[in-house]
Amino acid sequence: MSKLDNERVKGILKTDGIRFVNEDGQELILTGWGAANWQNVEGFMIGSAPLPRDNFKFILFPGPGKDHNPERWTSRRFVSQQIRELCGQKYLETFWDRWEENHLREEDIKLMADMGYNCVRIVLNANALLYEEPGINFNEKGFGRLANVIDWCEKYRIYAILDMHGVIGGNNGATGDSLFCEYPSVFLDEESTERQIILWEEIVRRFGSRWIVAGYDLINEPVSSPVQHEYIPLLVKYYDECIRRIRKIDKEHIIFLEGAKYARDFRIFDNHEYDPECHNWAISIHLYGASPEIRDLYPWLLKRDELNVPLWLGECGAGPDADAVFYDICEHLHVSYTPWGWKTARDPKSPMPAHGPVNHLVPEGWEKIQKYQMVGPRPSYEECIRIMDAFIESTKLSNCVINWDGPRTSKKIPDIDLAGVAYDMWDENGKRYYGNWEFSNYLNFRLEDHTKLVWATDKTLPYPKFAWYDDPNELRYNPLNDLALELGEGEWANYTVREVKEGLKVSFEGIGECEAEVRCAGKTIGTLVFGKGNILQPLQSEAFAVGQTGERVTIKVVVRKGTLTLKKIKFAY
Repeated sequence: MSKLDNERVKGILKTDGIRFVNEDGQELILTGWGAANWQNVEGFMIGSAPLPRDNFKFILFPGPGKDHNPERWTSRRFVSQQIRELCGQKYLETFWDRWEENHLREEDIKLMADMGYNCVRIVLNANALLYEEPGINFNEKGFGRLANVIDWCEKYRIYAILDMHGVIGGNNGATGDSLFCEYPSVFLDEESTERQIILWEEIVRRFGSRWIVAGYDLINEPVSSPVQHEYIPLLVKYYDECIRRIRKIDKEHIIFLEGAKYARDFRIFDNHEYDPECHNWAISIHLYGASPEIRDLYPWLLKRDELNVPLWLGECGAGPDADAVFYDICEHLHVSYTPWGWKTARDPKSPMPAHGPVNHLVPEGWEKIQKYQMVGPRPSYEECIRIMDAFIESTKLSNCVINWDGPRTSKKIPDIDLAGVAYDMWDENGKRYYGNWEFSNYLNFRLEDHTKLVWATDKTLPYPKFAWYDDPNELRYNPLNDLALELGEGEWANYTVREVKEGLKVSFEGIGECEAEVRCAGKTIGTLVFGKGNILQPLQSEAFAVGQTGERVTIKVVVRKGTLTLKKIKFAY
């Protein structure tokens, strides 16, 4: 029974020190996806006009004369305005109902479970649940769809984390916010603050009795725009009041809290107990592009241990190969992770890459909508309605392209290639792995491991940057591709893969006058005998039968004589 899949989804999830545990006290590492673009859309993920990547900014109000995202297709508020302009007010009245009904369906939740995940971050927008008008008038259709998603989560045993991504009045000034203007009204005007807390109270009243609800992510990436940083103290005040009122209704579920500056600033967590009555809360950080090593987690691990609460990467992702190594490290350190995001638009003409494991294609004629986003001519009402109808229909899972390889690779499920430098950080007994190397390496990668990582690419060696100008010819380096692991006599390294079936074989790419033993579960399964060579043209070993199956299988390479330089380890059936 793995702590990574949904076999342990049982009863109300709790915090137990730095761990998440089920009703039986078994640990879970929360793994899943953020259900992006369901209630809270973000323009660059749903087909906004393509911009050169050099000009793309994750900001909405950058100031005069700066390049920025097309403001006419960025958030639910601005998309609503464009739908009204393109298709008319009557069309807008049903647009979001149709969008939400298609975009996140039972088959989506089932697919998450089938892919082996145990949670989903359900992305909410306050305006989809509470009408923007005088008085407190809830959108019962919106609440009904949320109830359906929670029912499906229970059916397929996927914990649901309710994430208020777009709050009343806005919270961060970024591309997916619901802000009225550049400033975070949810903290600055009493009515917005009160309405948002009332909305949370209603959500908790309706769903606080559901065991499948893991907890409440109170606000997404708050006070992130630089002009908002002076309001960070107001975030602390908001959290305290919101939690106080939630705990009057629900003392069981976890509270997830994000720091300022895109959930990367931990100052608000200094010596502050946010849930004094229950101490059932967790820190959520957003960590994109993390290097597949421990150093990017280090400051957060210290803060987690200081406060004795779990750490959850509420948004993350650096590419499947890097994620495969990084998520292994997270598991060992009891850190949960839900990359971003589940379903997004795929526009073949856009310079932005597709996101997530599920993509829906933009419909024929979409470029006409994009031209209008960039202040171009408006197509006729009839044509706009046809295009938008097709766009809504494209979001059904049955019409989407499913990327099985990305999630499989990030989970380290064969067939898979692992870089030589993607060795395990722990040995078979759970002890920390260290080499004998005393120096650094060219990319300062995995320095804490004391392993010898050698240059294994034809790229120019990196050199110190000059302070007075940016070098336009500076290269981008990837340690997983540009370095190789060198092992001397008596040294060793482990490589772990998951969900192994019968028939798996392992082979190696490398060089070195050596004799190295390949072991699995204490048995020798082969011997590596390479020779002199060029690491840019590594030699290929024979394929050895692994001979083991199970949730985790580890291959150990032990150098008996000479020196071995490993570029790649290939697991294949």
